Amino acid sequence: MSYRDLTPKTVIEYIKNYTDIFPAEAVLDVYEVGGGEDDGDGFVNHIYRVWDETGKSVILKQAKPHMRVLGEAAKLTTKRNQTEAEIIKLRTAITPEYLPKMYHVDQGNNLFVYEDCGHLKIMRFELIKGKSFPEFPKQIGEFIAKSNFYTSEIYLDQITHKALECKFMNPEMRRIMETILFSRESFLEHDIDHTLEGDPNHLAMAELFWDKREVRVELLKLRGIFMKRSECLVHGDLHTSNIMIDEKEMKVIDMEYPFMGPTSADMGYLMGNLIYEYIAWFYHPEGTPKSRKAYRKEILGYIKDMVYEYQKVYSGCWDKDAKPIYREYTEYRDDILKKQIKEVCGFAGCQIASRVGALVPLPDFDVLQNLDSRNSARRLSLLIADTLIMKHEEIETVKDIIKLIKTITHRYFDVMKALIYPMHETIN
Repeated sequence: MSYRDLTPKTVIEYIKNYTDIFPAEAVLDVYEVGGGEDDGDGFVNHIYRVWDETGKSVILKQAKPHMRVLGEAAKLTTKRNQTEAEIIKLRTAITPEYLPKMYHVDQGNNLFVYEDCGHLKIMRFELIKGKSFPEFPKQIGEFIAKSNFYTSEIYLDQITHKALECKFMNPEMRRIMETILFSRESFLEHDIDHTLEGDPNHLAMAELFWDKREVRVELLKLRGIFMKRSECLVHGDLHTSNIMIDEKEMKVIDMEYPFMGPTSADMGYLMGNLIYEYIAWFYHPEGTPKSRKAYRKEILGYIKDMVYEYQKVYSGCWDKDAKPIYREYTEYRDDILKKQIKEVCGFAGCQIASRVGALVPLPDFDVLQNLDSRNSARRLSLLIADTLIMKHEEIETVKDIIKLIKTITHRYFDVMKALIYPMHETIN
C-alpha cells in the first residue's frame, strides 16, 4: 500500500483494514497521546491509543519525517520506527518481561502496533506524586545488565557483534544525543537562540555552566566515549518517561535512539533523571519535612540498588555465559565494572546539564509553582551536574556518587541559609 500520513480519524480505518487485532464488528475509538497531563514529555512521534468496547486496547506509533512538537523545521529520519520495531524484537529475546508485545509492523508506513501498557503508569509522573516502586531497582538493574551483556562481544561471536554494530548504526538519531548531551549547540540546521525566551535567572545559570572551559573539556572527553565505544546495544534514551510501571511490573518503551555504545550510557542517563526527583523533593509542598526527607532517601536508594543489581546480574551472566576466552578472567570483568561506574557518574551529569542547562521543558521541576523554588532546584541540579562531570574519574563505587550528591546538597543549603535565601526546608 502507498504511504499514508495517519490522523486520529484514519487510524481506526487503518487498524480495521490492515490488522486482525480486533474483531471485524468491533466498535473502535482512538486518542492521540500527547495532550494529557500525564502522557509523557516526548517530542518526536505520533502515538495513538485504540480500543474497543470490551476495553481491549493497543498503541499505534507512526514516525513522520519531523518532530511532532517542532514540525518540519526539525527533520528526522522515518527509519527510526523500523529500527525501534527491530530493537523490541531483539530485546524481547533477552528480557521479554520488560518489553511490550509487538502485534503489527508496517515498514512502508513507518508504523507499528504494539501492546498498550496503559494499565501501568509513566514513572516520571508517579515519582512527581511521591509514589514508591520497591521492585524497580531490581527490575531496571536486570534489564540493563542483561541487555548490555547479551549484546556484547563478551557473549556474542565477533562477526555477530560487528553485524549488530553495522545494523544499528542509527546515525541520524545518534546525532541528536551526541549533540545535546555534551554541548549547548543544537542538532537542528540552525542553532537555537537561547536569548529569545525563558526566565532570565534560568538563562543566567545555564550561561554560567556552559561558559566553564574545564567543564566543556570534560564533556568532550565523555562525548568521545559515547561516540567511539561500541560495547553493546544501548537504549539511548532511557529516562523515567520511557518506563511504564506499577508496584510489581515494569515495561521499557520508546527505543528509537538505539546504537552500539558504552555499557555506561543507559544507566548514567537514567541516573540523571532519578537525581531530578531527589532534588525536586526538597521543594514540593506536599507532605511533611519528615516524609519528603524519607522519599529523598528512597530515591537515592533506587540509585544505589540499581547499580548493585546491575553488577550482580552482569557478573552472573558472565559466570554462566561469557565466552571461554573471557569467563575465568574475572579480574577483567571487575575492571570493566570499575570503569563503568566512573562513566555512569559522568553521563549522569551530562544528562542533567542537557535538560537544566537548556530551555526544553522538564516536568520534574516545571511542576514547582513557586519560581524561587524552581530556580533553586535548577541551581542545585547544575551544581551537582558540574561535580559529577568534573569528579567522575575519582569515583570507585556508587556510594561515592551518592556521597558527592549529598555533599553538594548540604553545601548548597548551608550557603543559601547563610544568605537567608527563601526555601521550603533545610536538611538535617
